[in-house]
Amino acid sequence: MNIKKLLDYKLFFGLQVLLSFVLTSSLIYLNILPTIYLGIVIVVLALLCFLSFFLMKSSEKKLRSTVGKLLSIISSIVMVIGTVVINQGKSTLSSMITDYTQTTQISVYVLDDSEYEKASDLEGKTIESVSSDDYMKEAITALKEEDSSLKLTDMDDYTQLVEDLYNGDTDAIYINEGLSATFDEIYEDYESDTRIIYTYTITEETDDISKDVEVTNSSFNVFISGIDTYGSVSTVSRSDVNMIVTVNPVTKQILLASIPRDYYVTLANKGVKDKLTHAGLAGVENSVATLENFLGIEINYYVRVNFTSLVTMVDALGGIDVYSDTDLPKKGIVEGTNHMDGAMALAFARERYAYASGDNHRVQNQQAVLTAMLKKAMSSAIITNYNSILNAISGSFETNMSESEITSLIKMQISDMSSWDIGQIQLTGIGAMLYGGAYMPSYKLYYMIPDDDSVSECVSKIEEIYGEN
Repeated sequence: MNIKKLLDYKLFFGLQVLLSFVLTSSLIYLNILPTIYLGIVIVVLALLCFLSFFLMKSSEKKLRSTVGKLLSIISSIVMVIGTVVINQGKSTLSSMITDYTQTTQISVYVLDDSEYEKASDLEGKTIESVSSDDYMKEAITALKEEDSSLKLTDMDDYTQLVEDLYNGDTDAIYINEGLSATFDEIYEDYESDTRIIYTYTITEETDDISKDVEVTNSSFNVFISGIDTYGSVSTVSRSDVNMIVTVNPVTKQILLASIPRDYYVTLANKGVKDKLTHAGLAGVENSVATLENFLGIEINYYVRVNFTSLVTMVDALGGIDVYSDTDLPKKGIVEGTNHMDGAMALAFARERYAYASGDNHRVQNQQAVLTAMLKKAMSSAIITNYNSILNAISGSFETNMSESEITSLIKMQISDMSSWDIGQIQLTGIGAMLYGGAYMPSYKLYYMIPDDDSVSECVSKIEEIYGEN
């Protein structure tokens, strides 16, 4: 009796109808299908339900009833899979939207070959810090609460800290990790020469700086910031990749404008010239404000990615094919086309010392990596590696575009299936060694002095693509 109930067509049909409703609701909630396509899906699901019901109702014809039940089971399985995939996509999309918080990490650094393993090992030792730096008073209090026996020496110039660490004049330094990352501009091997034994994390709210437009009808500019960290994309750090993407949804044009990290610009938060990459030390909103002032344009949105983003995305795509015009033996890269995994693509995108033109050439490499990723994403890899790509995106990207703005763009593309004209431009300049930067004024560092003609050409092309809104 129980088996007969389990095999009753009403159970199969009821489950199929329920799953059809769940799938339809998920599609409506995701909101990326144009109305006509959503209507087609609803009609197909309704027809499948009707057909299954018609076949299963014919209980006097067992073969027909069995076929109906098999159709119902297969349809239900497909709908379950479809619903799971849709909800995964929705979850990934939601995870990309910023929660308007950012994290700053203050860490204790020691030399890699030292014997210290934790903060308490520094009892009676010298720890240097700069208490006047942002967040340091809170961080110093937290460290002393961790171990009240620790003593810190206050310094005036945080760049003196790293010199004292290398010279043995201090056993450890306590500093903002974002600022610490700038030390590789003085000591190339700083990252491998040191290690962290304690970290205090500060999380704070940020402002919404988006300038919303009707993204399917009006042009807009997006700032893409590639920060030089691993892990959380909300971590405050230098912005090593800086790109303005101008999108005109009416003319179907996109312009990728790359700005070198070492560009000599006035930082919005300091009012003093420094490397563009250092603007990111005050958060992505400072990078946006700095570029708006420098280029005289309005930036509507931003997207932040980090080193983890690039590595996981390239690996999720199954690797990419990138052309290198130079042998890079230390990176395992040869002149010609190289199939790169995530780690190799990151190394290629970061390299600048191997080239006479330095950062100018690195920007070219970054555009080559991005182009290769776009080509791979638009191939069958987007289908065969769907789950891996969704997992790679989740937590690796952050944007202040709203979810509805993103889904409306996807819906527009699905609706008209238009091809886009994608152009590229790179700002250029001349390298110079200068003192007086906002963050390390006492050190002579490499900067790229902007070429005025290059800047003018870039702004003109942005305005041309932007057009009239």
